[in-house]
Amino acid sequence: MRITAMVVFILIGARVFSLVFQGVGGKVWIEDMLTALPADKLAFWLLPISLCFLSAFFLDFFEIAFIIIRC
Repeated sequence: MRITAMVVFILIGARVFSLVFQGVGGKVWIEDMLTALPADKLAFWLLPISLCFLSAFFLDFFEIAFIIIRC
C-alpha cells in the first residue's frame, strides 16, 4: 500500500507540473526554442535528449515519462 501511494503521489506531482508548464505557455516556448535552432538535425535531437538527461538528475523515470507523454 505504501508503494502504491508513492507511485500515485509521483503521478499527481507529474500531472501538476505538466498542467503548470502548459499553463505558463511552456509548450509554445519549447516550440519556439526548437525552431530557433540552426537547421542542423543533430542540434534538433541533442537538445531534447540533453534536457531529458539533465532532468533525470532531479526526477524519477515515472515523472519524466509522464511529463513527456502529457506534453
